Amino acid sequence: MLKRFCKRIIPFVLSALMIFSLAACSKETAPTDDKTKSESTGGDGGTAPTTEDKAPKEKITITYWHIFPEGDAFKPVNDKLVKDFNESQDEVYVEDLGISFFDYLSKMDTAIPAGTGPDVGFNGLEDNAFRAESGVLVNLQPYIEADGFDMGQFYQAARDYVTHDGGVYGMPIAWGNRILVYNKQMFRDAGLDPEKPPKTLEELEAYADKLTKIGANGEIEVMGFHPALGNATYKDYLYQNGGSFFDENDNPTMNSPENLKTLDWYVRMTNKYGAKQVQAFSTTAGSTGIDPFLAGYVAMEVNVNDFYKKLLDSGIEFGICALPLPAEGGVRGTVGGGFNLEVFDHGDEAKAQAAWKFVSYMTSVEAQQYWVTQNKWPVGNQVAMETCEELKTDPNWQVMMEELAFAKFEKFIPKARAWWGALYPELEAAQQELKTPQEALDAAQKAVELQIEDYDAQN
Repeated sequence: MLKRFCKRIIPFVLSALMIFSLAACSKETAPTDDKTKSESTGGDGGTAPTTEDKAPKEKITITYWHIFPEGDAFKPVNDKLVKDFNESQDEVYVEDLGISFFDYLSKMDTAIPAGTGPDVGFNGLEDNAFRAESGVLVNLQPYIEADGFDMGQFYQAARDYVTHDGGVYGMPIAWGNRILVYNKQMFRDAGLDPEKPPKTLEELEAYADKLTKIGANGEIEVMGFHPALGNATYKDYLYQNGGSFFDENDNPTMNSPENLKTLDWYVRMTNKYGAKQVQAFSTTAGSTGIDPFLAGYVAMEVNVNDFYKKLLDSGIEFGICALPLPAEGGVRGTVGGGFNLEVFDHGDEAKAQAAWKFVSYMTSVEAQQYWVTQNKWPVGNQVAMETCEELKTDPNWQVMMEELAFAKFEKFIPKARAWWGALYPELEAAQQELKTPQEALDAAQKAVELQIEDYDAQN
């Protein structure tokens, strides 16, 4: 069965794979210039790529499933691009189906093994390797070579996610990592300079203490910072410490000194203001659908790049900066993730070629610039990001684009596919002080080693 590519959110360690790129959904309207001719590569991305209608002829019909059903904030842009592709040529017609995010997962899980899935799917980059290994995806490398399509235009980490054993099994479309957002007015109220956000974890904690407000009843009204509120995980802070989960030979390093240093800090910051209060903020956010930062409960928060759209719509005077680093030994880098377009193998070469034509169009510089300017959601095409005039004039985009270059690729480990499932319960146990950080990481190390032993024994 197709491997699920979404991890559940747990109380304190927020899983961020598929949720990653959906964190900033908000209302958007579709453009109306449906007959505009396609603009040249490297333009400002202000209009969608289109061409004049051509004489109709028999077209190959392909199906495209995505996560933008009626009412979704990103649907108008997706619809516009599909419509423009259909009108731009007379060889391929795309029938698209928008499915709600969580229904999409279960529908894919059922359809792919049965052979009734789409020709093209909008799927998680981080789990592309599972599907590539299972043999359900078309290797796009021959089409890339035949068309002379330049894969070098994509961010390296995004490209790494879809490249396996010399083949390419998807095309990155949406991309991102993490940034720190902060409330400038709260900074002023606390006597902090809003133009000087924290640069180190030590400064971050000091700022958080000044920004935290406690009411007369003793409960926290505003929390300066919490490492698991927003959209971040232990992984992001680990990479900032120069840590990893596996070494260059794919041996697990769950209990390395860097991992222990990170978890010690993470547990202390998790419990500094009380887990109960954090849970209350998380519960409120879950029930209202409003992020704690946007609701005014949190002064600083780590979130994903596409959170920018909601920030712009919020009315909050906000700032954006890179994640603070440890004062010593800090390494810039957070988890990179997003979505790609995958072509499913139904044994029909004509449809595979048609699907490639659509996928290469959707991930072209021109289409990607339209996506990012309309959705305020970063894309996998680095050239599109760096040549987009609208992004060049926005200082917040410049900060985010600089950080995108430090997005980390998480290598697929066939021998330990469930390594995160073994690790995160131990992280949760440490956060709840049921185990020490050392005990938790030692247990995770053993669990992953057992996974590898079982794999080797069966193969």
